[in-house]
Amino acid sequence: MAAPQAGQPVSVTVGVVWKLKLDPPPPQPPRLTVWATLVFTVITVARIVIGVMYRNDCPQQPYIPSYLQGMAIFNLIMTTWMSFPWDPEGRGQQTPKSCICVSLQLWLALSGFCWIIAGNVWIFSIYQPNYDPTRSDGQYCNKTLYTFAFWNAVLENLALGAMLANCCKGLFCGILLNGQPQPDRDFHRNV
Repeated sequence: MAAPQAGQPVSVTVGVVWKLKLDPPPPQPPRLTVWATLVFTVITVARIVIGVMYRNDCPQQPYIPSYLQGMAIFNLIMTTWMSFPWDPEGRGQQTPKSCICVSLQLWLALSGFCWIIAGNVWIFSIYQPNYDPTRSDGQYCNKTLYTFAFWNAVLENLALGAMLANCCKGLFCGILLNGQPQPDRDFHRNV
């Protein structure tokens, strides 16, 4: 029995009496993608604006505005990089160009991860900073800047944790669905 064509109704006979016709649902516009892009754009613009506006308003940790600006620039570079078709012919073969592109993507992802770790150190090391700029020692941080950076870091960590959990789940399911090791195969090839 051949598989039904995509987008065509499917007839199912249950027993002798019931015959059901299942119509596929109409295509839906990609609402999540539009929503996620809009939120992503707003957060990126807010990072740039807040990082520039409060550039010198955190002597207690002067790297926090740079962290926000760096994350915005990193997000813009990664979005632009990922949106280009690097294999327009769809060959899927390893070429020097594809190896360079994959290497650059890996380097960008690793750089972004290191930047997030550095931002976590800068932000969480002064948790609950002094918000009063009139203090005699001059060690303060603007409340808007710090609060925005703090919640950005928390949400980035949650997103990274969710992605890591999803990768672990996929690896676990892949190992389970692969079945038992065959006697003629090495265990490590099965993992």
